[in-house]
Amino acid sequence: MSKVRTPKQHRGIQTKNRIMKAAFQLFAKKGIHGTNSKEIVGKAGVSIGSFYSYFKNKKTLLLEMLEDYLDRHYTTIWKPMDNFSIHELGRDDIKLIIESVFKAYDISPEFHRQTHALRYSDPDINRIYDRERNREVEQVKHLIENNITRLSVKDPLAAAIVIHNAVENVAHTAKFIGSKIDEKRLINELTDMIYSFFSKETTPL
Repeated sequence: MSKVRTPKQHRGIQTKNRIMKAAFQLFAKKGIHGTNSKEIVGKAGVSIGSFYSYFKNKKTLLLEMLEDYLDRHYTTIWKPMDNFSIHELGRDDIKLIIESVFKAYDISPEFHRQTHALRYSDPDINRIYDRERNREVEQVKHLIENNITRLSVKDPLAAAIVIHNAVENVAHTAKFIGSKIDEKRLINELTDMIYSFFSKETTPL
């Protein structure tokens, strides 16, 4: 079997992308464990040889797809930061970030649901999710540190973990478990909670 290679020409890149796109569709429809490499190449319209040119096996394909998905998830959340000052966050800025978290969960909810469930049994998937979680916590910590003069925070990292967990858990529950409360109400309450933490008018407890 030939070694796995990274496509450099346009045709090769297209082929690899077709394989990943087909896998996304099949994983969503049949589940990750219910899909094999032959079904993926059939859906993609490529040869099995092409599959093994770019992926060692279905597991390496899944891990690369997860990396790509989480990069898009991260970008969706934090791209809005390009449009405002991180040194004096307003309520609208915080709300926009929270709305972006909810939006990120809509990129590929079934893929997220399945891979997130696998993190508890697959060390490789758990490692990727942990790395992404740490990256997001570091971003929140960065915001806290850039607003530190406005806050009575003794431990920016712990505060970042609390804020990250609060937003992610509410978004995760709303998107994957379901909530009797409208998402807009959840977003507004999360916004008020976090804004009170960042607001100049907040009185330390």
